[in-house]
Amino acid sequence: MKSLADRPDLTMKTRAVIRSAIMSGELQPGMPLAQHELAQQLGVSRQPISHALKLLRQEGLVVDRGRKGQMVAPIDADKLLALYQVRGALDRLAAQLAASRGPDKASRQLGLVAEEGLSLASAGNPEALVAADEKFHRLLHDASGNPEIGVSTELLWPHLVRSMRVVLDTISDWDQIWREHQAIADAVITGNAIHAGDLAAKHAEDAGFKTHQQLCKLYK
Repeated sequence: MKSLADRPDLTMKTRAVIRSAIMSGELQPGMPLAQHELAQQLGVSRQPISHALKLLRQEGLVVDRGRKGQMVAPIDADKLLALYQVRGALDRLAAQLAASRGPDKASRQLGLVAEEGLSLASAGNPEALVAADEKFHRLLHDASGNPEIGVSTELLWPHLVRSMRVVLDTISDWDQIWREHQAIADAVITGNAIHAGDLAAKHAEDAGFKTHQQLCKLYK
């Protein structure tokens, strides 16, 4: 009998590559996903491609094209707004828990990333700012000490990141965004749990509203 040891690993590697291409915008919303073409590009058989696309369908990143196969899921402005609302609630909890734990390595790292983001905002590198934004919020979730927050937000990130990349050219207030990040980090480090939670929730709410507005202009 043939060994099956490497098959799950190959499927997950294939999924990771396709997922990354969707998040980065290399594979645009609505782009057809032909299994034979993907197999040729990635140098694998169609089986791991098929399994990987099935997993990405479960994440909402791939959808059917009727009888024409599958495609990259379109960006749905209303869905994005709903996801930001969910993240806002989880960010509030994460910030409150992180602040309640007191200053530690994780919260201090949060402050360093906020300073890094302010420098990037001045330099005007949108791609680096999107990556730093994701890093900041993941650190906030880690700093909470509750691993279930990170688990709960994991499926949100691909949708949030690719929506940010779509509206990159319309974002002009990076300085304000990173001042808000810094205020959240300061509240966490000083142990002001209620204030940290309020700031984190409002930050997500504002980001969701602005992103929703821009996506509606682009897709509606």
